[in-house]
Amino acid sequence: MLSLSQIIKSLPALLLLLFVGACSVSEEASPVAAPAEQSPVTPTVTTVPATETSPPPTATAVPATETPLPPTATIEPTPHVPMPEMVMVKPGSYDMGSDEGHWFEGPVHTVRITGPFYISKTEVTWALYDRFVAETGRSKATSNKEWGVIWEPNYPAAVSWDDAIAFANWLSNREGLTPVYSGKGRATEADFAADGYRLPTEAEWEYAARGGPLSQGTLYAGGDEADVVAWYGDNSGGTTQPVGLKEPNELGLYDMSGNAWEWCWDWFDVNAYGASAAEDPAGPDKGTDRVRRSGAWAESSDTLRVTYRSADTPSMPFGGIRLVRTATD
Repeated sequence: MLSLSQIIKSLPALLLLLFVGACSVSEEASPVAAPAEQSPVTPTVTTVPATETSPPPTATAVPATETPLPPTATIEPTPHVPMPEMVMVKPGSYDMGSDEGHWFEGPVHTVRITGPFYISKTEVTWALYDRFVAETGRSKATSNKEWGVIWEPNYPAAVSWDDAIAFANWLSNREGLTPVYSGKGRATEADFAADGYRLPTEAEWEYAARGGPLSQGTLYAGGDEADVVAWYGDNSGGTTQPVGLKEPNELGLYDMSGNAWEWCWDWFDVNAYGASAAEDPAGPDKGTDRVRRSGAWAESSDTLRVTYRSADTPSMPFGGIRLVRTATD
């Protein structure tokens, strides 16, 4: 047992131990509180003012008056087609052919054109024919370019007979008219009562080239001097020329002598005149070649005469187009 003096000596050390133990218990039981002025802010919250509302990133605002077209839609204006100017030819009678030219230009025989018809003032140009090519996909011959045919808008189109009648039917359909031609090749037929575009018959062509009822009996279409009325071998430079530059004939028709040969409807027969109908003849019922008239840019002046006859196979791409329409009103 400790004596009183020993207890008194040990008392300070005991008091120190009791004080340290009490501090340890107090630290474990009471957490330290954060100061009130240091309240934490949530880092993921973003406040956007009400006046700055943004559309979703993928939205595109389109004004109500500007409705967009579908991405595949294409608007193209209707292309302008340079239609030929037509002249009415009144009916009448004339002596067709010649006894002074080549033997196949005769015999001279009287022909009566019983009804009026319209005929184009100029040969069909490439400007119009190329629209036909673009809309139908029909190909253009390449061989005619090698022979002096100029492929420019105001020059005469020089094409095959087969292409010429296909072109006439296309133009009729485009203008809301009744096509004249049906069938194809040698089986092609013509309805001359239809109001659509067509080639002239040989008799209609010569009647118009002479000047119709206004004829003054000239050697060529429009006069007796070849250089004044025609492009031909002596003055063309070996190529076709723009239409309508030479003097017209009595009806106001240009280039009916020279520039491009012009296809007619008729089958060619050297003896056709001897069996020709007296009224509105349309040529033989069959044949191998189709009639061409007018002479051409590389031919002699002899071929420019209004009575001169020529012919070629329907597939040969060297003929011009002189449009005709039967006057039905």
